Amino acid sequence: MSRAHFRLFGIPIRVELLFVIVVAIFGIRIEPLWVVFAWVGIVFVSVLVHELGHALTYRALGQRSAIVLHGFGGVTVPTGGGRRVLSKGKAVAVSVSGAFAQLLVLGLPAWLLWKSDWYTEAGIDWALGGYGFSWVPIVYYMQFVSIWWAVFNLLPIRPLDGGHVAETLFGFETACKLSIGAAILAGFVAFRQTTFGLFALLYFGFFAYINFRDLQNHQSTGTFDVEAPEAAPPKPGRARRPRRRRGAPDLQVVHPAATEHIDLTPRDRTPVAESETRAWNALRSGDGHRAASIMRPAGDAGNAYLRAGIALLTAPIEMADDLFEAAYLAEPGGPPNLVPATLLADHGRAVPVAARLVAAGRAGVEAASGLQTHLHYAERFTAAAEVGEQVFAAGPQSPAQTAFEVACSWARAGAADEALRWVEAAVDAGFRAPGLLDGEPDLATVRALPGWPAVRSRLSA
Repeated sequence: MSRAHFRLFGIPIRVELLFVIVVAIFGIRIEPLWVVFAWVGIVFVSVLVHELGHALTYRALGQRSAIVLHGFGGVTVPTGGGRRVLSKGKAVAVSVSGAFAQLLVLGLPAWLLWKSDWYTEAGIDWALGGYGFSWVPIVYYMQFVSIWWAVFNLLPIRPLDGGHVAETLFGFETACKLSIGAAILAGFVAFRQTTFGLFALLYFGFFAYINFRDLQNHQSTGTFDVEAPEAAPPKPGRARRPRRRRGAPDLQVVHPAATEHIDLTPRDRTPVAESETRAWNALRSGDGHRAASIMRPAGDAGNAYLRAGIALLTAPIEMADDLFEAAYLAEPGGPPNLVPATLLADHGRAVPVAARLVAAGRAGVEAASGLQTHLHYAERFTAAAEVGEQVFAAGPQSPAQTAFEVACSWARAGAADEALRWVEAAVDAGFRAPGLLDGEPDLATVRALPGWPAVRSRLSA
């Protein structure tokens, strides 16, 4: 689960530890030692300015965004329910804005200073002074990093900025092929011409590999993964009570004798639908980056819940919360399977997302109620109960039904006493189905409590 470490201009920013480690490794041989620490700060500032260029361009186009600095550099991702598809011109502007910001704000000013008489004189003084603190190495490495990082990112290699430009202009498959060729060429040149030749060869080789993999995944539209995403079927030997459904046919109750699994294979065999199936499989296994890679060619055409789930595993948590809130408000019937509910519960975001939905008004309350139901079927009972408590407090359309479902979730979570309290709350809210209380399997442990007869007797009259 990713959280922002700080904000700049209102933009959430996260710095992964691997970013600092990789940068330090690159500069570990710089002399004197204090310059190594300065090097880490220089690269941090330069890459951050690059990503801020993207983020501020997104803002100018009416979109929010978030920044993550990771082991391979940085990434800026659009966030929020107002996410929209950009025209080609605007998409290109976003892609190149980082390099231009880095060049104009840091690279060129530092380069001009490096070429000035001040730098020559200061460099002589620094060398004669025994390499104590000086602005000389800072200026030198600032212009070096800022100029070359900007140029490097404009190479037509996905997922670099130049690769995104190529994908925008020429399409996904052409961009992948161009990226593979450019990465091989760049790796060969870097291997022969740079100090870090072997590392550069491996680095560009990795880019060639991921583009080859993405190209293969995108072209394999005639096959599906062995395991299609599916809801957890009812356990044999027990009947599930009817629950409220909000337009999610793939979550309908199926008697275990009729079929062993609930079929969630998309009926639409378009490339987007097939990509979604593979992406759901990747998400269910916890591989958010693979899911993101599979869905990248589809852009914003994919399922809103799928995009939110990918963000939960790969992006700042603010982005995931924004996307889940937007998905539930736009499609209160919920996702086509239980993967989103499972991810939200396992990453501790079910209750925060429910709180945001409840605060959004009546439509949000109903959407949170759907989330509660999905959490229960995903067997995330504690999360289901806690979300249900928020729904109940907000005043749902059927408080008695909501309280009853909270009781069932608490009972399955092993909190029988708490479940009994919610059975009583359901009765207080007007629950009048004694047969359901007597036969509901979820409440078996509650019916064994000493306080059960007193609550049950209130429905006997």
